Amino acid sequence: MAATLPLSPINHQLCRFGNNSLTTHRFCSPGFLISSPCFIGLTGMGSATQLRARRSLISSAVATNSLLHDVGATVAVLGGAYALVLSFESLTKRNVIQQSLSRKLVHILSGLLFVLAWPIFSGSTEARYFAAFVPLVNGLRLVINGLSISPNSMLIKSVTREGRAEELLKGPLFYVLALLFSAVFFWRESPIGMISLAMMCGGDGIADIMGRKFGSTKIPYNPRKSWAGSISMFIFGFFISIA
Repeated sequence: MAATLPLSPINHQLCRFGNNSLTTHRFCSPGFLISSPCFIGLTGMGSATQLRARRSLISSAVATNSLLHDVGATVAVLGGAYALVLSFESLTKRNVIQQSLSRKLVHILSGLLFVLAWPIFSGSTEARYFAAFVPLVNGLRLVINGLSISPNSMLIKSVTREGRAEELLKGPLFYVLALLFSAVFFWRESPIGMISLAMMCGGDGIADIMGRKFGSTKIPYNPRKSWAGSISMFIFGFFISIA
């Protein structure tokens, strides 16, 4: 025998359908009550509408706050990157440090500091694109100087091996493109980007310094590279990546 739903008595003043009203002797099932206007009124649809409106306002405020947060973070990181290069340009100009050392210190610090700055961006999905804007701007700067459209002799001197403008379109440009690629495709969700940048920035940078100082023994199949530099790259790159 099929089970029947219990009937619920309701007052005729609560349930009305057009001009017809229910008497006090009429019964309504739960399913009937759910679909009736009296049930809708009792559940407080006005309050639900207000709640949805408030949620919409909160979501809009959070999105606006994240946008302003990321814009501020981008400006701060971009300013820091420019200050870093400018500092080494000044040190090279005053002959405080050699050009080769200046180039390698910029190579090591700029990438690592860029990765360390990722946490200051918001948790929004668009944050990575704001971070990627920093290497994009630096890349455009390298292209402009590398094509001699508006050459900056101090920039060229501080980040190139031989002081030629066209060198900016090789290693330095690939360097900032790697930073941009890691920010967009790996960001904070994957350790691949951070490990890759640690090897490129820290490992490769230290390898050149150690290779110049202790690299008397060369690798047989590549006389331009030394055992000291190659081993240093893997050791320092490994420790930087897990730091």
